Amino acid sequence: MSSKDQRPEESPEERESRLRSAAMYHAGWIVEGRDYLEDALERIQDTVPGFPRERYEAELDEALDRIYEAQLGVLVREEKMVAEVRELDLSNAVFAIHYFNRRYSGHVSQLGLGRINLGEALGDLYSRMQIAGAVARADALIDEGLRMGVGPRNSEADMGHLRQAHPGFSDRSLGEALDWGHLIHR
Repeated sequence: MSSKDQRPEESPEERESRLRSAAMYHAGWIVEGRDYLEDALERIQDTVPGFPRERYEAELDEALDRIYEAQLGVLVREEKMVAEVRELDLSNAVFAIHYFNRRYSGHVSQLGLGRINLGEALGDLYSRMQIAGAVARADALIDEGLRMGVGPRNSEADMGHLRQAHPGFSDRSLGEALDWGHLIHR
């Protein structure tokens, strides 16, 4: 291996770790439809040169397997959440899914699965117009919770304000909106 293939003072374990990281990164792009297998293999080789081609292929295959396995876990959690929210009233059911979509669907932990479709999850229980109205109300609650996170935290007063401003939502929904605001602005 030439010196250009290895970073200064990089151990073999660190190179292995870089190879695994590069494989996971590019596997994620493949799963999201942003890259092709052959292109990803070339990019991994460029990032961590010096391994045989078969090694890059094996690392990328393992990374894809880890992602697909993790996706199954995410899908199971999402299915469980949808089953639970279907037991709630319209406002809180839509809030739970819409909040999840806004807060987590673009997150790397979702592994390219995207948003939960509200129509598929709740369309047999509510009309499109009912769902659209509930989305607008959920957006208003989320946006206000985010804005309220800027100031000092006074949970009792903040929850009281949200109860008055956004009737029909449970304390759990109100609290999630408020907690997100405080998390972002801390």
